[in-house]
Amino acid sequence: MDAMDQINENLEQIIPSPEEMLTRLKQIDVQQFNIDLVANQLKGNYIWVSILTIPVSALVLVVVTLLGSFIYDQPIVSFLLAAGLLFWVSKMLEFQERNFKFKARQEVMRRIAETEGSFGLIPHFKHFLPNKYRHLWQSVRKGKYHYIEQYVQAVLLLQNKLEPEKFRHIWYLTYPETDPDYVPSLEEQAL
Repeated sequence: MDAMDQINENLEQIIPSPEEMLTRLKQIDVQQFNIDLVANQLKGNYIWVSILTIPVSALVLVVVTLLGSFIYDQPIVSFLLAAGLLFWVSKMLEFQERNFKFKARQEVMRRIAETEGSFGLIPHFKHFLPNKYRHLWQSVRKGKYHYIEQYVQAVLLLQNKLEPEKFRHIWYLTYPETDPDYVPSLEEQAL
C-alpha cells in the first residue's frame, strides 16, 4: 500500500487544482504575445531605420537626380541609378525586417511554451472553447505553438467568458483524485 500512496502523492503534486489553473489563466497578459510589439523590442536601437527609411530615400533620390542633372546633364540616367540603388537598399532592409519578424515570432512561441508549462493550460480548457479552436489545443498539447493569433483569441475568450464553477465540475470529472470530496472506490484502493 505504501507504493500506491506514493503514486497518489506524486499525482497530486503533478496535477494542479482547478483554482491554480483558473489563476494561471487569469494571470496571462496577452500583450506579451503581440508579434509587432516584440519585433519592436528586438529592434531596439535599430528602430530608427524603419522610421527614417522613406524620408531618407526620398532625399537620396532627389539629391542624386539633381547632382546627375547638373554635373552630367543626364537627369533620367541619374534618376534611374538612384532608384536602382534605393531598390537594392530597400531589399536589404526588407530582409532585415523579415528577420526581426521571424525572431519575434520565435520569441512569442517560446513565451507561449513557457506559459503552457509542462502540464499545459489551453488543452485543459478545451471543453469551453468553440470547435474552431480544436486545431489550436491539439497542437499546443503536442508542443507546437504556431497558432499565435488563435492562442491569444482563445485566452481572451476564456478570461472573459469562462464560468469557473463549470470548469471545476469538468476538472473534477477529469481528475477525480484532485477533488477534496473524492473517495476512491474499492477497486482503486486494491490497486
